[in-house]
Amino acid sequence: MIESIQNKHIKWLLALQKNRKNRMKEKLFVVEGIKIIEEIPNDWEIVHVFVSNSFIKENALFLNKIQINKNNIIEVSDKLFNTISDTVTPQGVLAVCKQKMFSLNDVLSIKEGFFIILEEIQDPGNLGTIIRTADAAGVDAIFITKGSVDLYNPKVIRSTMGSIFHLPIFTDMDIDNLIEKLKDNNVSTLSAHLKANIYPYQYNFNKAIALLIGNEAKGIKDSTSKKTDMLLKIPMQGKAESLNAAVAAGILMYEVVRQRISKIN
Repeated sequence: MIESIQNKHIKWLLALQKNRKNRMKEKLFVVEGIKIIEEIPNDWEIVHVFVSNSFIKENALFLNKIQINKNNIIEVSDKLFNTISDTVTPQGVLAVCKQKMFSLNDVLSIKEGFFIILEEIQDPGNLGTIIRTADAAGVDAIFITKGSVDLYNPKVIRSTMGSIFHLPIFTDMDIDNLIEKLKDNNVSTLSAHLKANIYPYQYNFNKAIALLIGNEAKGIKDSTSKKTDMLLKIPMQGKAESLNAAVAAGILMYEVVRQRISKIN
């Protein structure tokens, strides 16, 4: 059992938790808590599991379900786990997972694909919430542009509530190349924009589409909005000038869901 924060395994773990460059270099990320670890698919590689002394005594069945060599389960003292945990109320278990790569061509071949593009989203909570909502709405893939918050930031991971494991997510995308690639595959690109004249319920979403959500403070860049096929405006009846990015994304996603369910019925 490890008790010292100076242990090499603990130093390695903390470097992954706190440093984006380390996560990028090693192509790894950290997830913490029973619920989110239960969401990890069997075909998703888990490199190590760190457990507190109390957890390992009380949750043997849970640990037996995890697809990992038992030699890669590392036990630490309760006190040390509370130190390395990224949560206020640690549950005593966290996992280090491999980042997963997806095929863009495979994703774009989906008939009537439903995609989300996030341009320079900065808030971890917003990104995590959008991913969770996209999962619920049946989105086929998410594209995150360069200049955005790190997908594997622990706060993002926690906010997804496990949805990060449920759909393909592409990071560090060049927005211009992405839009061009989408158009080449007959995917209509639609931007949420305050100056638009078309409301979402006036547009037909029953085809391959990509909804573009912009930066929390600046919105979508002018250079980006000019390249998209259509600008859409969410109606606002009160005095607020704009909506939170995650809220706006949710409204647009569920208008797509509403139209597609109506088409089926």
